[in-house]
Formats: sequence, C-alpha cells, structure tokens
Amino acid sequence: MILLEYDIDESPARRLPSPGKCIYCGAVGVTLTEEHVIPFAIGKNATILEAACCEPCQKIIQPYEQRVLRHQLGVFRAMVEAPSRKKKDRPKVIKLPLVEIGASGAAGRYLGTREIPIADGPLILNLWQSPPPSILGEEIDPARADGAPWRFIEASKADPILKMAAEEEGVEAAGIVLPTVNRLDYLRSLAKTAHAYAAAELGIDSFEPFLTDIILNRSDELSRFVGDMPGVASMEGPTGHSFKITLGQTPPELGAAGGLIVVFMQLWADLGSPPHLVVVGRPLIDMDAHFAARREQ
Repeated sequence: MILLEYDIDESPARRLPSPGKCIYCGAVGVTLTEEHVIPFAIGKNATILEAACCEPCQKIIQPYEQRVLRHQLGVFRAMVEAPSRKKKDRPKVIKLPLVEIGASGAAGRYLGTREIPIADGPLILNLWQSPPPSILGEEIDPARADGAPWRFIEASKADPILKMAAEEEGVEAAGIVLPTVNRLDYLRSLAKTAHAYAAAELGIDSFEPFLTDIILNRSDELSRFVGDMPGVASMEGPTGHSFKITLGQTPPELGAAGGLIVVFMQLWADLGSPPHLVVVGRPLIDMDAHFAARREQ
C-alpha cells in the first residue's frame, strides 16, 4: 500500500519543472508562481514545483495555510527551530494561560498567564486527530465523525511550572489552557499538501483530483477525503523527522474505494502524532508501471 517514502531530513532538496498550468484550478496562460509542495515553514526547500500556482489560487490558499503555520504551530516551530523566512520575528517567550484544577479534574479559576523563555518552556504541539476518510467505507461512530484535537505536552518541563504556579496561587493543582485548533484550516492544509505532492510525484494530468474544491474553499466536505489511519499507516524509517510523507494506493479489496491514490503524512512523528491519510484522487495512469519505472531510475 505504501509505495514511496520521502523524509525531508534524509532526501536532497528537489526543484521540479513546471506542469504548465495551475495545479489547483488548471489555469493556463496566466502568471504562475513556484509552489513549495511541503510548506517552507516545515520542509524548507524539500520539493519545489516551478510555476505551478496561479495568483488567485495563492490568495485563497495562503490565509488558511498561514493560520496553521504561524498561529497554530508558530511557537512550537520556534522551539524546534523549524525553517523560517523571518527568524527575527520569532517569539522569544511561550505564554502559558493557567487555570486552577479541582479535585475532580475540572478547570476552575483563571490563574493568569506565565511567560517562559522559549528555551525553558515545554514543547506543546496542537494538531487534529480524525477517523479514517469516509470515502473508504469504514464504519464510524457519528459522535466522533469530526475527530478531536490531539496534543503533545512536554511533561518534564510543564510539570515544574504548574507545581510552582499552584504553590504561588495556593491551589491544589494548576493546568495549562491549550489553544483551540481550527479543524477546517488544519485539514484543508493537509489536503493542499497531499494534492501538491501527488501532482509533483505523478504529474497533475495523471489523476482525477478529488480535493480542488476543498483546497479552494468551495467545499467543507473534508471528512470524506481527509482523516487518519491509526495502526495501519505507520510511517516507516527512523523517527525524529519533522515531516514524513508517502504516496500509494488503496487496496483492491475496498471495492469501489480500491485503487485510489492516497497520501500519508505525519508531522513530528517521534512525538507520536497522528498518521494522516488523504485520498487525493483516481489514477489515470498505470500506477504499478509508474513506480516500477521510478525504481529503475
């Protein structure tokens, strides 16, 4: 099922030729900008597709992608020294809003915000965890159809800060108020990256795309095509990479959902983050022949 793996820390940077049109809307004869298949803020120049995105599509995509990279992941990226075009603008402190935690575990009185130097603060990673894409036909509990936030908190640094705060405030325990994760922004960004990756690896005319309406904010049908496959889509290879991505096909035993192009990706896999699965489209080429040719190169 997994046919190709690309780890940005292990593979050389690539610059691929232009497909000759916008990979999102198909526009030709217009100004096209280069496209970082893996966003620069995560993968630097890992894979660049030259002249691949028109300006109108860029104006639609950039706002939600930047909300994820700068706001949802901004402090975490600064702490792990992820790529940045404006390093001087990186946050110097991590702000931790705290609340009292009662004996029942429920959050209570607000205890103010503690500002901790980046070097001393705990790593806090906020992502989203989802059930498998519904197009694959797996039975999903309606109560968890949209998924839920997934968080990693570096306990070895967070616990002493919380203990000190509780002592200062005279409460039994303190907890961190974690920021919300915008599900639509996050999953839409995953869809955009998966589509761009398939376009770069296969060619934009090699598949019937499923995600363009989602990427261009014309559809919110994200759960149909974007989700996770815990326990199935494990990312192979060494841990520690900031971004791992693979491309393959769904197995034929899925019937109507068999043979579809899927992209797996995982951010900061060594922290146990969700292995995301995005169903990109239906192939218009012989995928086995394509990857056989790739292996011979």
